Amino acid sequence: MSDGGWKVDREFLSCTPIFGGLPPEVLDRLIGAANVVEVASGAQLIGEGEVARHIFIVCQGELEILKRGARGAEVRLAVLRAGDCVGEMPLIDIQPRSATVRALSPAVLFRLDHVEIAKLRQADAEIWTLLVLNIAREISRRLRRADQVLAEMGVVAQEMWSNEGRATGSVRIPEQVPAPTTAH
Repeated sequence: MSDGGWKVDREFLSCTPIFGGLPPEVLDRLIGAANVVEVASGAQLIGEGEVARHIFIVCQGELEILKRGARGAEVRLAVLRAGDCVGEMPLIDIQPRSATVRALSPAVLFRLDHVEIAKLRQADAEIWTLLVLNIAREISRRLRRADQVLAEMGVVAQEMWSNEGRATGSVRIPEQVPAPTTAH
């Protein structure tokens, strides 16, 4: 990764959902604390299972999100483009990285260390709370989309909804259920 002289401004950052509603002086502080980095096509930014240290916002280029399936094959979950963020989940769940992230093309990224977000908590708890709520909303939005995809595929993902499922990791595809008939 290298810094190619790219600059991120307040307007760009405020259009990113996790930073929406933050005051200009806080955005300026985050911009000052972050780095803008360039990555080559094919470069891995995040490895599934790694300790989380950064949030990335795509300024230019495309990133792919990959997750290992039960048989070990990587499955592409999403492609991120300008304005999309990745790496925010561990700020909420304090877990290792849940997926791998690679550059699909040369990319320019805004990289903010989790330590800087922790400093924000100490400096202004109210602003930090807004940031955490923004992150929670973004995660919730993604979960709603994932729920819809599962529903459209007819997949039951019990582990998402119960403590019992967390232990077993059970996912099943139900048999086709005939559509209800209506009497005329």
